[in-house]
Amino acid sequence: MFKNAVASLLCVVTLSYAGIELTKHNLSVSGPGAVKAVSETEICVFCHIPHHEKEGTPLWNRKMPTSVYTLYDSEFISRINYPTPQQPSEVEGQPGIVSRQCLSCHDGTVAIGAVYIVRGTELGNSVIQMQNVNPDGTLPSTLRTFIGTDLSIHHPVAIEYNPNIQKTFGDGSVKTVELRNPHPLPPIKLYTYGGKSYVECTSCHDPHKQNKQFLRVDVGNLAQDFKQTCISCHDKPGWTTSPHNTDTRTYTDTGVTQHYGEGSAVSVADLGCGNCHKPHNTPPYPPSGKPLLRKPEEQTCFKGAAGQSNLAPCHGAGGAKDIESLLPPDRTYGHPVKTISDIHTIMDVLYGFTSTEVDPASSFSVKFSDSKHAECMDCHNPHKASAGTHAQNTGPQGWYPQNPTNLVSNVLAGVYGVEPLWPSARWTQPSTFNTMAEAQKEYQICMKCHSRWGLGDSPNGDCTTQFTSDQSGIKLTDQSCEFNPYNRSAHPVVMTTNEMLALGSRYADPLTPSQLLSPWDTNVGNQTMYCTDCHGADAEDGVDPRGPHGSTHKFMLKGPNTNWPTKSDGTLYTTGDVKAGTTDGLFCTNCHDLTQADVHMLTRPMAMYSIACVECHVAVPHGSPISRLIGYRTMPEPYNYNYNGTLMLKLDGFVWNTVVQRRDAYSTDNNCGCHWNAGGYDTYP
Repeated sequence: MFKNAVASLLCVVTLSYAGIELTKHNLSVSGPGAVKAVSETEICVFCHIPHHEKEGTPLWNRKMPTSVYTLYDSEFISRINYPTPQQPSEVEGQPGIVSRQCLSCHDGTVAIGAVYIVRGTELGNSVIQMQNVNPDGTLPSTLRTFIGTDLSIHHPVAIEYNPNIQKTFGDGSVKTVELRNPHPLPPIKLYTYGGKSYVECTSCHDPHKQNKQFLRVDVGNLAQDFKQTCISCHDKPGWTTSPHNTDTRTYTDTGVTQHYGEGSAVSVADLGCGNCHKPHNTPPYPPSGKPLLRKPEEQTCFKGAAGQSNLAPCHGAGGAKDIESLLPPDRTYGHPVKTISDIHTIMDVLYGFTSTEVDPASSFSVKFSDSKHAECMDCHNPHKASAGTHAQNTGPQGWYPQNPTNLVSNVLAGVYGVEPLWPSARWTQPSTFNTMAEAQKEYQICMKCHSRWGLGDSPNGDCTTQFTSDQSGIKLTDQSCEFNPYNRSAHPVVMTTNEMLALGSRYADPLTPSQLLSPWDTNVGNQTMYCTDCHGADAEDGVDPRGPHGSTHKFMLKGPNTNWPTKSDGTLYTTGDVKAGTTDGLFCTNCHDLTQADVHMLTRPMAMYSIACVECHVAVPHGSPISRLIGYRTMPEPYNYNYNGTLMLKLDGFVWNTVVQRRDAYSTDNNCGCHWNAGGYDTYP
């Protein structure tokens, strides 16, 4: 029996030796790497000794580092209440001892040749002489294998593996840490200390394995091994069908091909998680604790693992789906993804202006006052997003939905959002919002920023805010206030017109089918809209990727007609233009058939034809406290359009009727021609 046991042990030793001999962990003079001994021929001695071993397992022979490390931390870990990593320990039975063993070479503080015993002789202060190391024998910081003592830019080690931790949002939805439960897929290994499971360096790496990067996973080339290593622990909902897991388009960057493909083509699907993330030496840009992205924020989306966007099948200029070229400053108007950087955080949606939560990370939020930003991940979840926008190729305009709904589309799936709790008082900012782990409707994503949650209290007690657009110079407004379904009128973004009528405070009935163009002339009154039915790229009919990334048109208005409230020559659209049919370019005519405008108005004397649209209607047509998007002269900018220094709204009163009559409108302006005062008007404020 003893002979058999010895034979088995020798077999294991022989196999391990054969595996490591051809790897860079063979630090003997026969090793294939640049860092190796000057003359030492033994291979195992650099880590192991059969007798008189020191702390560490198994049979450890190296000097352990005494470093104090800067540990990985992030606002996500803090905000979801996940245990932070522990300082790697030198003591067996405590988290981190096996990681500190690896760091005894890779942190650059201990000489590579600093071992205790060689062939029975204690070296004391002597070390095995090595080639291509620093003068003190340590690993050069210029090498890819250098880890250093700053562990904040590396995947955390000595960190507990706990898939049961989660965060409950205001609407009762839950965000988990998205780890496989109860343990990773093999061959990933966890270490148990004090009854808890921990991740260490050797959870992912086997230092004896003859494999790329010493990864335990061995399913293909380095790209495929990298991806499978990540998803062995990280279980991202929706990942299976995500393009980042399935897209077969390939990189043309030779560096990616050589390193990850080992000379063969590397596709998005091959690299998977590695398109965006690096487990080691991620850029140390602020704020600390980024989710190990390859490049600062949006540059990761543009370039992926490539050095240039035109060499990557990603979202940069020259890439597979160019979003980069749509964004300011390349386009005049749009979300400032490229012009505001370094303040994006993952769960900042939790901390808007009316939040009562205390941020344990003391990090950024969605507040314009100190955290104004726009990043790709504010609107897209790269792990869950999949092909398919809400706008199908139906109808003459091409991108408007035939059966509109405000539910999120595939490309917006899995994104944080907020749902306002609508006050029954019209034209009033919501005071309470429910945060959502996953927005169910598109407007809930937009209102993270374009509402009181991000913009704060109105200085006027209405829907205006204290902030001005950097692009248009126009005051920003609170869209949760404007789309409040208790307002007298609003486009049906939150709910259908019939649903708003059922609330009892809305006056205006749905338009008739004859007043709308296809596809909006179907099922009138039971439709909802998207914010992106009106706002998007210049040419969403097959040229530009769809979505409100950026545009040359003011307010990112999209469609065949993109002017509002002025024509391309800067003059205002008027009732005379409607009468004469010269409304080319008028944004409203994308959906509304103005040839069916009220007959009474179109048969008025010529004096009526010079009335501008914005002399009666609010210039921000999201919603109004008055029926039919009417505005009163007492309303502030930007609802009261300022044309050449003159505020345009003229009405002092308006009463809803199914058929508009002259006496329904009241004005004290002698130039208006609406002087009837029958009473019963909508009031403002």
